[in-house]
Amino acid sequence: MSDDAFESLYRTWYRTLVAKAFLVAGGRDVAEDAVQEAFIQCWRRMADPRGAPVKHWGGWLAVTAVREALHRRNTDVVFDPARHDSAAHALDLAVEVQLKEVYRRACAEMAGLRERPRRAMALRCIAGLNTAEVAQEMGITQSTVRVHLAEARRALEPLRVELRQMGIVTEGEGEHHG
Repeated sequence: MSDDAFESLYRTWYRTLVAKAFLVAGGRDVAEDAVQEAFIQCWRRMADPRGAPVKHWGGWLAVTAVREALHRRNTDVVFDPARHDSAAHALDLAVEVQLKEVYRRACAEMAGLRERPRRAMALRCIAGLNTAEVAQEMGITQSTVRVHLAEARRALEPLRVELRQMGIVTEGEGEHHG
């Protein structure tokens, strides 16, 4: 893939990915680092002629950025503002406050789900496992996973609509098809 294609991916997905990583990590610095790492992995994957083709780079980047944000949050990555060029990434305080509020609300909405739908949704949408992998992880059938996911989606639908309006969730993302 060309440099132009990579740059287009970056321009298209960077802000959305930072917002998603922020929702997981709870901090902008960790989110931005996670997204940068996702793009580094994307660049390497694009340059590897032996790598399996990726059909949808936006989805691949989202899963990679969220996993990286979870990893960084859990390993207590320390941010040193004295060594960071903060002028290059001027912070939009209104956006930061809005994202923190959405993060808190998303956490509260997820916490309000029954345990099994919450776990199924986290494994499927945050960890990026497919239905068979979620079923194996939870020790249940795939059809039971689908029932739990449907319950979670119904409960979280108002939040998904709001996130879509904010540009954090893209068209069709989080919807069940089929």
